Amino acid sequence: MNGAQSLVRALRDVGIDHIFGLPGDTGMALYDALFHEPAINHVMTRDERSASYMADVYARVSRRVGVCEGPSGGGATYIIPGVAEAQGSAIPLLCLTSDTPVNDEHRGVLTELDQVGLFRPVTKWSERVNRAGSMEDAVHRAVRLATSDRPGAVHLSLPSDVLEDDGGRNNRAGHASTVSMAPSSRPRADSSEVQKAADLISRAERPVIVAGGGVLTSGAWDQLKAFVEATGIPVATSINGKGSIAETHPCAIGVVGNNGARSYANAWVAGADLIFFIGTRTDSTTTVGWTAPPKANPPTTIHLDLSAKEIGNNYASSAMLLGDAAATLDDLLAAVDHPERLLQRNESRLQRLASERSGYFDQVGVDAASDSQPIKPQRLISALRSLLDDDAIIVADPGTPTPYLSAQYVLNRAGRTTVIPRAHGALGYAIPGVVGAHFAGPGRRVVGMLGDGSFGMSVGELETISRLSLPVVIIQCDNGTYGWIKELQHLYHDRRYFSVDFNRIDYACIARGFGMRGYHVEDPAEMTGVLRDALDDGRPAFVNVVTAAQMSETPPVATWEHTVAQSRS
Repeated sequence: MNGAQSLVRALRDVGIDHIFGLPGDTGMALYDALFHEPAINHVMTRDERSASYMADVYARVSRRVGVCEGPSGGGATYIIPGVAEAQGSAIPLLCLTSDTPVNDEHRGVLTELDQVGLFRPVTKWSERVNRAGSMEDAVHRAVRLATSDRPGAVHLSLPSDVLEDDGGRNNRAGHASTVSMAPSSRPRADSSEVQKAADLISRAERPVIVAGGGVLTSGAWDQLKAFVEATGIPVATSINGKGSIAETHPCAIGVVGNNGARSYANAWVAGADLIFFIGTRTDSTTTVGWTAPPKANPPTTIHLDLSAKEIGNNYASSAMLLGDAAATLDDLLAAVDHPERLLQRNESRLQRLASERSGYFDQVGVDAASDSQPIKPQRLISALRSLLDDDAIIVADPGTPTPYLSAQYVLNRAGRTTVIPRAHGALGYAIPGVVGAHFAGPGRRVVGMLGDGSFGMSVGELETISRLSLPVVIIQCDNGTYGWIKELQHLYHDRRYFSVDFNRIDYACIARGFGMRGYHVEDPAEMTGVLRDALDDGRPAFVNVVTAAQMSETPPVATWEHTVAQSRS
């Protein structure tokens, strides 16, 4: 067999069944090998960046390695955004790029570049496979690294002459233990550190948990639920951690941080005497620029994470819980002495939380019922919540939809049902992302949400959605501008608006041109009916909703809300 056949069979053996990508000259042997392997579904995309976003979302929803591929040269440079996003968000992803021949190295052959050097800063590991006989080992090594420790992105550079060489082999078939599931192992934190953390938690008067994406990657929501139901400790989440606990649970605070926090949420973190971080990077967004909690003189902090780099990186951790979230939470609950005392101590706090949560949604309900035009985003989120089942998957761009989804789309069950890129916040994510979500969650309703600033960055994938007849619905918040940037100019640059506004565009007509059903909504009274029709139809649909921009409808972004409040006082 040749190197490409060895590669494809190794991918099949570790459980890979979907690959997202598009062809190029250097990858012809790979495509021929895929042609002869029915166990792997290759999804042709229209752009390499889109392929990487599809693989990223596929991995988040399925908790399996997402695989993307692209050709050499421009293909390798274009595919990087989703690889970097997966690496930054600890998502297991394997990127394959075909490469120029080893035998022509340094001769200036078309599209030659140092792929390993290109990918090294945005991956856990990058390797050029220079022998067909090494292809199988490279695949198993890549998948092990992608799924072990802190999961992340890995990359294989595949020279075209190596793919074509007849020295390939598959010695591991039927014998290897490598699997494409994450996490591939569940290390437990040191028992003495677990006991130290349990003692600190037992003594805390106002403890708060902040759960991040690591809880979802671990699948640790049942363990987290058991822990908080035994202790009564309130739980906040990062945006990536949304779904770590059902947001209807009495202990659920909601998302915290600068983007998508409810008006009461950050105060719970600020007022805590102990914060237990689980599977979160304690980044600037989640902590409002390291002010909640404050970096100077913070409360007692405990950090549970698979990455030693993250523990104590921003807040000195009083217990180093280096381990898997699910396994360590089990151990921690067993180590807490008399958790019922904690539960009793937190009872009045949970009553206050329930009151604050109810008051917040009473206020949101006023905006959600508004008939004003342009349509308030709050009304759109409320309509979606009323129409979608609890297992529906929403893939959203990091722009206009994110703060409203984070704060106001209430998850009635735990698990990853909202997917929003937060490592690098790249626009153009949602349209390709729904493709990955569809294949990761067969039978589940998939919805994409974006702002019109994202549309031009990934509009080509509407053809992919139409060609594959995917029963997905794309919902666009159309406010005619790069709204996030315009709001910054509005609040902090004396309304000097520059290079942020668009021409008016008939987006629904464009979607119909790609073979989708296209809808345009301006009247809030029509919106729910249109959304219901699009969701019930079962064919690919695009719904353009003319929504209020950030300048007139300040979203739940903590620093912006603070600035607006100051300007009014």
